[in-house]
Amino acid sequence: MIKRVIFVYLGRRGFSRFALDVARAAIKDPAITPMMIVSRQNESHESFSALGPAVVSVDTFERSSGAIFNAWRIREIRSELRAAIEQFKPELIIELMPHVWSSFIFSPDLIRDTRYIPIIHDYQPHAGDYRSACIVWSLKRLLRRTGIVFTLSGAVAGRLEADSATISRKVVTLFHPDLDFGASRLRLPPSAGSAMRLLFFGRIMHYKGLPVFLDMVDELRLRGISVDVGVIGEGNLGSSAPRLAAMGAEVINRWLNENEIGDHLSRFHAIVLSHIEASQSGIAAAALGAGMPVVATPVGGIIEQILNGETGLIAKRADAIALADAVATMFSTPGLYAHMCRRIEELRGERSIERFVHRCIELASR
Repeated sequence: MIKRVIFVYLGRRGFSRFALDVARAAIKDPAITPMMIVSRQNESHESFSALGPAVVSVDTFERSSGAIFNAWRIREIRSELRAAIEQFKPELIIELMPHVWSSFIFSPDLIRDTRYIPIIHDYQPHAGDYRSACIVWSLKRLLRRTGIVFTLSGAVAGRLEADSATISRKVVTLFHPDLDFGASRLRLPPSAGSAMRLLFFGRIMHYKGLPVFLDMVDELRLRGISVDVGVIGEGNLGSSAPRLAAMGAEVINRWLNENEIGDHLSRFHAIVLSHIEASQSGIAAAALGAGMPVVATPVGGIIEQILNGETGLIAKRADAIALADAVATMFSTPGLYAHMCRRIEELRGERSIERFVHRCIELASR
């Protein structure tokens, strides 16, 4: 079994909780000796630094434009990584989410004597997300030099395996662990006569289907079902802004820091994922971490994260009517909501970050 492992996350935000939880779990695991390499520009750098000498920091950039204008740091990071590798002598390097610079940093000479495994989260650009298109270009370059890759869903694994021109190596599917932002896990269904509180959460991007979510709310209200709505996340609301105002929705249209997320998750009964396409969902992982059932469209790896009828409901189709049917079923079926909340807690160990770290090492050791 592999013992000495370097975990790498060079991103600034959006995946920090995942990486921080991996670092904490790895440091506590007596079976391995870990090192964590992170960016000083990460939103949670102070929390990483508090973990002690197992964490090594490097400089990347503070804004998206820095990917180009600070590219001179790539050589510096490669040099720092080489020094860390020579000193630490890892048997394995796991990059938790490849960075736009990764294909330049992890050069063949750097990883020649150490197994390097990237965890691939997406392999197709998301509709309306220019950043994912840039990452996919970089990934194709990176994957030409790796012998094994991990994914968080079978959906992404399938996309990788289908690209035989680029991917001629082993693809191993893990799972997306829960993300715990400290939200209260005490969940009670709406009391008689009160509204269901439904949340659309995360970056506002076209592929996440905000208009579908709003159509679902309209459909529920047409059926006489009382619904309170929250839309929380950074991004352009576009034509949805006046609709949200008209339906009296709570809107927080900005990036939330990690301390805020748990408080907001505690205030709603369920998260609705109205995606029109997906890889897997960090929002679903945050909802489950908060003990909150999820209602989702049947797209991508989301159907692997949510156990239908156990930890949430998967709509029969990726449209507003089917989503409304699923939401209505969740709250109108006696005992179903309580059953889901209970099952989320009972299955928490299967989705734990500790199990995730163990599986990474176990599968890489084969």
